Amino acid sequence: MDKFNRTVENIKEQDDLELFREIVSKQGKKLVLFGAGDCGHVVYGILHHVNIPVHCFCDNVLGGQVDGQTGLAIVKPEYLKDRSDELTILVCAVEEEVYSAICQQAVSLGFDRAQIHIMREYYSRPSVSYLENNIQKYRNAYRLLEDEFSRKVFLARMKKVYLMGDISEVVSPYTEEYFDENVILTDEEVFIDCGGFDGDTAVKFIERCGGKYRDIIIFEPEICKKAAIEKNMSGYPYTLYQAGVWSEKTKLYFDAQETVGSHVSEIESDYMIDVMALDETVYDKKPTFIKMDIEGSEQEALRGCKRIIRDFRPKLAVCVYHRPDDLYEIPALIKDMNPKYRLYLRQYSNSRHETVLYAI
Repeated sequence: MDKFNRTVENIKEQDDLELFREIVSKQGKKLVLFGAGDCGHVVYGILHHVNIPVHCFCDNVLGGQVDGQTGLAIVKPEYLKDRSDELTILVCAVEEEVYSAICQQAVSLGFDRAQIHIMREYYSRPSVSYLENNIQKYRNAYRLLEDEFSRKVFLARMKKVYLMGDISEVVSPYTEEYFDENVILTDEEVFIDCGGFDGDTAVKFIERCGGKYRDIIIFEPEICKKAAIEKNMSGYPYTLYQAGVWSEKTKLYFDAQETVGSHVSEIESDYMIDVMALDETVYDKKPTFIKMDIEGSEQEALRGCKRIIRDFRPKLAVCVYHRPDDLYEIPALIKDMNPKYRLYLRQYSNSRHETVLYAI
C-alpha cells in the first residue's frame, strides 16, 4: 500500500498548485482570474486555501466593480493590454465556447498561450476533505483490483481527478475500450449494450467476435438515436429497447442533449424516459457480456441486474468516471454481488473520462 499512501499524501499537499505559486514567487507575475462567476470563485477558493494570492478578477460583463465575496477588484479586459510581462491569466469558464473565446481575447491583448491557463477542470475538482472522508473506500477498492497495472491506473486516475496530472503513461488505445485483452469472446455471446448511443459499440462487438454471436440487446432511451442504430446495425440481428437501465422499472426525468452526454436527471422537465432493470428484462436470455456507459446510472443499473451477476457471472465492462464515487463504489458493489469476479481497471484517455472497470 506504499504507492497508495504516497498518492494520498501528494493529493493532500495539492502538489499541482505549486505551479501557480512559482508563477507568483519565482516569475514575479500576478494571477488574474478571467471570469468572475461560479468557476472563478471556486478557483479563487482553491488558491486562497493554500495561500496563493490572486491579484484581481477580470470580466467582460462585470468589469469595473468590486467582487462582493472576495473584495477583489473586477477589472475590464482593457486593463490587461500590454501587461503580459506582469500578469498570468487563469481562464475561469466551464463551457468550451466561452473559455475558447476568452483565450482568443487574451491573445489579442498581447498574451502568449503559455501565460494562459484554462481552469475548467478545477471547477469540478473534489476537495481534499472529500478524499479524507472516503479514504477507506478508496483503499478497499484499490485492494480489490487483480493486477498491478490496474492499481497503477487507479492511482493515476486519483491524481487526474485531484491534481489534474498527466496520466498518458497508463492510457490504453481508445480502439480497445470495452474490449480489453481480458475480455475473451466466443461464438455464443449474448451482448447487452447499456447506453447503445448510435450502435457503435455493438458494431465493434460484432467485429471482435467475427460476426458470430447468439444475441445483441441494445438499451438506448433517446428517440433520435433509433435511426442511427438501425443504419449501423443493418443486416445484423439485434433487439432494441428504447429505454434506460436502472434498478427497477419506472419513469425518470432525462436531459436529452442528443450527444454522448444525455443522462438521467433529477431536475423536473417535460422529458421523461422509461427505465428497466436487466433482471426483469433480459434474465431469461442468460447474458454473457454486459457493457454499461450510461452517464452516472451505472450503480443503479448494476443493482438492477444482481440476479444475472449472481447466477450467470457475465463479463462486465462498466464506466466508472461519471460520478465521484464510481471509482470506489462500483468495484465493491460488483464483488459483493459475486466474489468470484476478477477486476481490472483501464483508462482510454488522458483525462478524467473514459475509465472502464472490467469484471471477468
